[in-house]
Amino acid sequence: MEQRRPPEYILEVFADPTCVKDIVRGILNTIFFHRYFPSLRPSTLEVLDLTLPFVTDPELETLIDTRVAQLIRQLSSTTSPKSSVRGQLAVQFSEKRRRKGGGLGWFTGATKGDEEVCWEIWCLEVTLAMPRTEAAYKGDEGHGDDAAEDNDEDNDNCQPRQGPYTADYDK
Repeated sequence: MEQRRPPEYILEVFADPTCVKDIVRGILNTIFFHRYFPSLRPSTLEVLDLTLPFVTDPELETLIDTRVAQLIRQLSSTTSPKSSVRGQLAVQFSEKRRRKGGGLGWFTGATKGDEEVCWEIWCLEVTLAMPRTEAAYKGDEGHGDDAAEDNDEDNDNCQPRQGPYTADYDK
């Protein structure tokens, strides 16, 4: 019997380097809040003027902080001024199930036991928003980026709209 592939949810995060840690922590806390099964007292976390729920479990908070710190280290070690910096963080939810013994399990050497079965995957694809400097706009990199200048040059061929649908504002 072929196992089904678990649903995978991909969240693309585009964040400033100064607040990427808080944003990723907020997203992870929200995911775990909605997937945490024991009874809990809801708590809130403020991120960019948004109130997000989170789980007040010290073990889970330590795990989230550790993974976020690893992601931040990865992003900061690959910082490049000319290209965007990307990182990925995946969260898999799984459960232990009793392995079903096949009819010939005793013959093939397969033993019964527990197996971990993944039932949901959340993937955060984080891209750092690299601030553009004034030199980038005036240097070779900035050609074609100034849409306002390009648009002014092309406005010579624009004609006012003619026809029955023109608005008369003088009335």
